[in-house]
Amino acid sequence: MEDNGLSFADQSLSLNSVEDAKSIVSAIEKCPCLIYFNLQGNTLGIEAAKEIGNALAKHGSLLKRALWQDMFTGRLKSEIPIVLEHLSAGLLTANVRLSELDLSNNAFGPIGMEGLVKLLNSPVCYELQTLRLMNNGLGIGGAKMLAKALIDNYNASLKAGTPFKLKVLVAGRNRLENEGIIALSQFFSLVKSMEEITIPQNGIYCKGILALTSSLLENPNLKVLDVQDNLLTPLGAEALAKVLPKLKNLKRLNIADCLIKSKGALAIAEALNIHRSLEILDASYNEINSESGLKLTESICNKINLKEYNINGNRFGEETIEVISNVLKGSNKDKTLGSFSGDEGECSSDEDDNEEAAESSTDEENDNSTFNTDNSADLLKNMVIGEVKPTKETVENINCEVLVDQLMDIAVHYHNSDDNVTLDKCLEFYKTAYSNATKTLKFIELTNVLLVKHGLIKSEDKGFKLRKDVDRCLEVLKKVVQNKNVIPESSRCVLNFMLNKV
Repeated sequence: MEDNGLSFADQSLSLNSVEDAKSIVSAIEKCPCLIYFNLQGNTLGIEAAKEIGNALAKHGSLLKRALWQDMFTGRLKSEIPIVLEHLSAGLLTANVRLSELDLSNNAFGPIGMEGLVKLLNSPVCYELQTLRLMNNGLGIGGAKMLAKALIDNYNASLKAGTPFKLKVLVAGRNRLENEGIIALSQFFSLVKSMEEITIPQNGIYCKGILALTSSLLENPNLKVLDVQDNLLTPLGAEALAKVLPKLKNLKRLNIADCLIKSKGALAIAEALNIHRSLEILDASYNEINSESGLKLTESICNKINLKEYNINGNRFGEETIEVISNVLKGSNKDKTLGSFSGDEGECSSDEDDNEEAAESSTDEENDNSTFNTDNSADLLKNMVIGEVKPTKETVENINCEVLVDQLMDIAVHYHNSDDNVTLDKCLEFYKTAYSNATKTLKFIELTNVLLVKHGLIKSEDKGFKLRKDVDRCLEVLKKVVQNKNVIPESSRCVLNFMLNKV
């Protein structure tokens, strides 16, 4: 029964007019049991969508799986909500009850969510179990709209006597950031039925991870958690470690590229000692030292179902790698071990502890500091090179775009490592900028603007162009990040992480 349906996957059809849609409509009319409908890899316009929606209204009552990935290539963003509304109207008329909806790889952003919200708020999605929204460019605004739609759906379905029990949410590469995942975590806490949460590469910092881990306590049946390439830091890892023993059904945990470091790895290791159901663990590229790497390895030796274990790209060295391999061999887990091709070489426990202690100390200093805005403005006014004059208004209002432009105007005067005068001015400028940004809760915005203007992440503005002298600015940024007393630890970790990828 589940195998019945239609697939037009990856046929590169350009469906614009009523005429273009005829072959699809005819196939729908002739399909006796339309359980799945796959339009992946084609491009769908408004008129064609209306025709297909009408066909679904008459013949789509059995539909369970709407597989609509990569469906809007070359379309205007204004078209997408209308297309989704036409398809939704057909599903509503047919009284469909979807179990799976996949709209991944459609870069429709927040405006596309407007069309999707109507679908998610309808009875069509009361029985939805799997929602895939990978790489949709939702941003914070789109994430908040999604969270509200899911919460509204839950409340409406509850009143209808068919409680919404979503199990799978895939929402990686969407720029959710802290605010977005905090909003979605409210839904997770409410629904309590999540089995998979996959949210890699979303710019989520520790605050967002804390909200997520709290919501996981309400979802004890979770089987898959993928937070790869977000910024847990040791604090986020420790919060996750407290939750892990409650997630007894967890089978796959991906915390790669999360900068959990040695302290975070130790916390995860302790939590996994009593966690026997795990099948896949990826803790690669986390700056973990030998001692913590061994502890983590020992913690998975009792996992009878272990299939994959990846700790590549950490700080072990050849001797520790050999020990880890032997430990796994002794418990017949050596075939689960991934490559060590990206290992960064041994880092001693003392060095690692000192580094993390220094960062912690810096963080505490920043948390306990109070900043005088007027003094900051006076300090910036004295840092004049050429015509650059940071104004009091810029500092007090924290106009991040202007502030970073002015900072880079100073940085381009840095010519070599002997130019301590320019470097010192940049260090002071950065310190003052982050002091005020922290005070006004705009330090995340400031960090993001720095990343964009230095070419470390892509700008959403298609007209944005990098400065020709950005390389010199990058040299200054690297030196600023190396100084642990200038930028708050959370932002410094992000900048350092991105600089290492250059």
